[in-house]
Amino acid sequence: MVQLGVSVAVILIAWIVLNIIADWFIFKKAKKPGWHCLIPFLNTYDEYDICWSGNMGILYTLLMFGSYCIPSDNNSTMLTFAASVLGIALLVIHMIQSIKLAACFGKGRLYGVFLFCFGGIARIILGLGDAEYIGRV
Repeated sequence: MVQLGVSVAVILIAWIVLNIIADWFIFKKAKKPGWHCLIPFLNTYDEYDICWSGNMGILYTLLMFGSYCIPSDNNSTMLTFAASVLGIALLVIHMIQSIKLAACFGKGRLYGVFLFCFGGIARIILGLGDAEYIGRV
C-alpha cells in the first residue's frame, strides 16, 4: 500500500513539473519571462495579458478571492446565490480565456474547449508543441 502512495506521489510531482515547464514555454513563446509562471497572481495576470487583457486577470483573481470569502456554513439564501453567480461568472470568464488563449497560438475554438476541459494536457501540447504565438486575436 505504501508503494502505491509513493508511486502516486512521484507521478503527481512529475505531472506538476511537466505543467510548470509547459507554462514556462507558453510564457516564453508570448515574449513574457518564463519564471512569471511560478508566481501565483503574476502568472494569472500575464496569462490573461497574453490573450485578453491584464485587467481581466485582475478581475478574475478578485472574483475568485471573493468566492472564497463567502462563508459556506451560513444558511443565507443570498450568500448561496452570490456564491453561485460568482462561480458561474468564473466559469464563463475562464472558458472565454481558454478560447482566446487557443486563438493566440493559432488554434481553433475546439482546442479552446479542450484547454478548458483538459487544461493540463492541452497546455503541455501548447507549450511543448510547435504552436507559435501570433498575438491577441
